[in-house]
Amino acid sequence: MRKLSYQAVQDVVLSNDALIGSSAEAHGMLTGMLCVNAAAEQEQWLLLVFGEAHDGLTAEELGVMRELYDDTRKCLVGVDFSFQLFLPDDDFLLSERALALSEWCQGFLYGVGYSAGGREWPGESAEVLRDLADISQLDSNASGDADEEAFMEISEFVRVGVQLIHGDLQQPAPISRRLH
Repeated sequence: MRKLSYQAVQDVVLSNDALIGSSAEAHGMLTGMLCVNAAAEQEQWLLLVFGEAHDGLTAEELGVMRELYDDTRKCLVGVDFSFQLFLPDDDFLLSERALALSEWCQGFLYGVGYSAGGREWPGESAEVLRDLADISQLDSNASGDADEEAFMEISEFVRVGVQLIHGDLQQPAPISRRLH
């Protein structure tokens, strides 16, 4: 998914009066929506990200957002575990990346909540969602090798947790057997 740059999406988000603060939050929201409903529409997501301002996106900006949508959807359902969190690269300060991870989790929780309603959470999903809520409150004042290592571990935990949630929610409903 990394062929699309974080900054390209961030530029679209920041220059169009988005209702959210970052491309990380937009991606988290999209991922949450797709975890609950694999058929979640791009238009629905854009409306949540930009409100009525989504009508004012240029063709190029729509293309950037469409690419993020398509790549996320493809990677999330892929069996090759290619799904990645859409966060700033290592060139950004650790504090900026930690803030983006927090915003990603906030967006994910919003996307899940928006799409799920009063759904019950199967398997370990409820526990992972509680952990993501805690991570969404992450302190972004981080620096140094120890914090860098912790950030990488937390990011990987979130990535794997999202895949677990997606797998739990996309499992086909059990078939009831009727015995004669």
